[in-house]
Amino acid sequence: MAEYLTNTADLTAVANAIRAKGGTAAQLVYPSGFVSAIQAIQTGVTPQLIVTTSAGAAVTATKGSKTVSGTAGADGTCTMELSEAGEWSVTSSLNGNSKTQMVLIGTQTADITLFDSVFANNSWETIIAVCRSGDVPDSWAVGNSKNMTIGGAEYQIDIIGKNHDDYADGSGKAPLTFQLHNSYGTAYAMNSTSTNGGGWKECAMRKTHLPTVLALMPAEVQSGIREVSKTTMAKRSDKWLETVPDKLFLLSEVETFGSTGNSAAGEGSQYAYYGAGGSAVKTLNGGMSSWWLRSPMRTSDYSFCASSGGGEPTNLDAKLERGTAFAFCF
Repeated sequence: MAEYLTNTADLTAVANAIRAKGGTAAQLVYPSGFVSAIQAIQTGVTPQLIVTTSAGAAVTATKGSKTVSGTAGADGTCTMELSEAGEWSVTSSLNGNSKTQMVLIGTQTADITLFDSVFANNSWETIIAVCRSGDVPDSWAVGNSKNMTIGGAEYQIDIIGKNHDDYADGSGKAPLTFQLHNSYGTAYAMNSTSTNGGGWKECAMRKTHLPTVLALMPAEVQSGIREVSKTTMAKRSDKWLETVPDKLFLLSEVETFGSTGNSAAGEGSQYAYYGAGGSAVKTLNGGMSSWWLRSPMRTSDYSFCASSGGGEPTNLDAKLERGTAFAFCF
């Protein structure tokens, strides 16, 4: 095997190239130091750091023995290629003034939720994730449904609206609104006595019964449901309408029938499901039954609005136990 001599100038040139590529100023001893330094050089996409500072400022990024320097241009930006990910100390200096900031250069994450274009083929976990992403497919349409187990029983859940309800935290519209296709298996009263005083906000349905049902829903659904703002007649002398945050809620008269024959104006707008002719007839444990709406009766102090067994607007004494077809959003 032939042997070749290398001079100091050549070795220094190679070492400088390795140091530049590896972003280090360390002394390299030939040959083992060269080998180690080359092996430490990361391959693939080179991380970039864009620093915004004063025009003409000297910028230095340091991580251990590795140092990268540059100068901010006339627009005040300095773009530097870094040799590796991790925490870098970045210093900008100009005319005797300097400031240092720690910057974490790391792997970026991408949350890409895969889903089936057929709504019912997706798990509730996937449906929640897609709603959270805000990118609900057009194929998930109003009227689509999927079953959910609540308290050991199976219930059909319908999509009744898209981009209808406002998140209570002000972050925008809920992509989908869901409602039980038929009433929940237990009949509930709106209040224990014949009164609609306090309206929807203070009624037993909202404060006691619906939270009980929520606790029986699948764990992933409980944690995935988000509060939305619901506006209802207050039935108090100091307010006409009031808005409250709800996880599970009942529909108002206008949200169901598109009319306010028994209720006050201002309680929302009709859901697309009912606007398109979706039936307001719901069963309770297989039998025809009226079901509660959250609207207090406008001209009464003892009743709330409801849908009759035949799917027509009506009102009932608040203490009567009737069907509950609650709604929710993710």
